[in-house]
Amino acid sequence: MDLSEQPGSASTVKKDWKASLREQLLTSETTFRHDLSFVPVSSIAGQYYCEVKVDHEYVRGEIPTEEKEVGTELHEEILAMKRVRTDELIKHIEKAPRVTASFLLHGDVEKLRIVGVPDAVIFEKGSPRWLIELKTTRGDTSKLWRDQALQVRLYGTLLETMGFDCSNLELVLARMRQDEALEPDEKRKLLAEVIESLARHTTNEVEARYGMKVFVFPYASAEAKDAVIWAQDYWLGNRNPVPTKNESKCRACEYRDWCPYSLYKPVKS
Repeated sequence: MDLSEQPGSASTVKKDWKASLREQLLTSETTFRHDLSFVPVSSIAGQYYCEVKVDHEYVRGEIPTEEKEVGTELHEEILAMKRVRTDELIKHIEKAPRVTASFLLHGDVEKLRIVGVPDAVIFEKGSPRWLIELKTTRGDTSKLWRDQALQVRLYGTLLETMGFDCSNLELVLARMRQDEALEPDEKRKLLAEVIESLARHTTNEVEARYGMKVFVFPYASAEAKDAVIWAQDYWLGNRNPVPTKNESKCRACEYRDWCPYSLYKPVKS
């Protein structure tokens, strides 16, 4: 359980969020594809990038890439938090004016048991105010990709499923370039400055300072649940994985040499 403390249409609550936080991760009675007892949020989001790539990741294993390693290192530097016990986290959420935390989210959505850990959830007055996911890229930060937006929407749905009041929740996707030269103290301050910019309802200054784009959209459960309805047929074994029709995705894919659906055909010299 990670936490850092900082100063500073309503949904029907079906569960007690404190009990949900204390609850051990319960596996589903259903076994999903690849013998999984639960499905990660990142895998469902990945289906909307390329479902065949998700399948390769489970069948062949994840292939390390330089881009993944750089992104992971930057995440660890920017999102470093203090570890606390669950009861301490609950106390901070209830008592502190503002708390930033990262913890396991879990719940049943449609026919799937889904789990995931968002980069940061910011609580104000006991309720989640912002859910932030940081994405790094070597390309254009101004593009909002469907799979990335779905990932934060699924996290919001899990928060609500766990019993949190999400009536005032906003979902935030912060995209920044991997090659942005940031000093160590800038990396440590970045998350706090993004949060303060959200509180002021203006992100222009922090975007310019850190070379990033911050997308903010209200939480709506229907969008994520509709996406799960399509995605779950793959996990329930009702259909084969669907390949992308975008050649550029195949060109960048680390599985392209093995994939029978790859649209990328290298030019022979």
